[in-house]
Amino acid sequence: MEVIFDRGVYLPELDLWLDALRKQDTSVISHAHSDHIARHRRPILTPGTRRLLGDYLSRSEPVELDYGETLDFQDCTITLYPAGHCLGSAQTLVTRRSNGERLLYTGDLRTQPSPINEPLQPVPCDTLVIESTYGRPDYVFPPQEEAIATARKVIAQWLEQGALPVVLGWRLGKAQEALHHLSSAGFKVACEETVYDIARKYEAAGVEFGGDYRIFDGSVRDGEVLLFPPGKKARETVNRHRPDRRPVRYLELTGWAAGNGVRPWGRGRPGDASLPYSDHADFNDLLAYVPAVQPRQVYTVFGFPDLAERLRRMGYAASHLGKNATPADRAYQMPLW
Repeated sequence: MEVIFDRGVYLPELDLWLDALRKQDTSVISHAHSDHIARHRRPILTPGTRRLLGDYLSRSEPVELDYGETLDFQDCTITLYPAGHCLGSAQTLVTRRSNGERLLYTGDLRTQPSPINEPLQPVPCDTLVIESTYGRPDYVFPPQEEAIATARKVIAQWLEQGALPVVLGWRLGKAQEALHHLSSAGFKVACEETVYDIARKYEAAGVEFGGDYRIFDGSVRDGEVLLFPPGKKARETVNRHRPDRRPVRYLELTGWAAGNGVRPWGRGRPGDASLPYSDHADFNDLLAYVPAVQPRQVYTVFGFPDLAERLRRMGYAASHLGKNATPADRAYQMPLW
């Protein structure tokens, strides 16, 4: 089955898009992060993703598929399976009726357990299209419980020192996991508005956070921790409202804290402390997922080409699709059917 990567994954034999970033007649949306969506006429997605997108698809005709439910499309069926990344995140299994060929597109995936998401379900396939966001050997994360234990210790120390702790995590997914861990540790949390709104959508889908948390209204209560998305706006808002001008300490939870703490586009860490905690699979997890689903052909997308190179050395017909593909990647793009 031919695979083209052009601001999304395209299967030309079926005229089917997966995570297209330009409006299409039909496209699967694997999850609700903005770098995987567009206002397609007929988006295919899970109820959880639909809930998170709200009015974004108000002029579309969404097709909601529960995990494991099958949709007939052209000469194939489409089935969604948990990806473990965030609420509603899904892998897409495309099965051709004419010959039984199975293509699995992971979208963003997370192999480690999450306290608030459906766990990843390995799906056997013939062709695997796997995200490689952290597809470099230097992006290997410590055990999640170690990162969270360190975060709790650092935050407690900052509070004892009279500082205001601000935890930074992407507004969808990462921030809600941080909220769960902070609440479970007994911290009182004030959430930036979008983080809070998304947490309520998680709750509407059956996720329980527990503990004491609220929307940030400009005030800070004693012993409270702020939870914000990263970025300039967070610092401006916190500086405008911090009580008694007490010192502010920023703790960022991100996979980019691994790999010498430098993002691939060259910016350093913006916080007083950064911990390698991610809702993506790290390099070793990505490598381990490939034999778990037993593909004949592997394509890596949305990240580094190093993953495909390592898979080739392991004996897989693997290539990276994208602008940073190497000559070796292009040599391995061969049809198997």
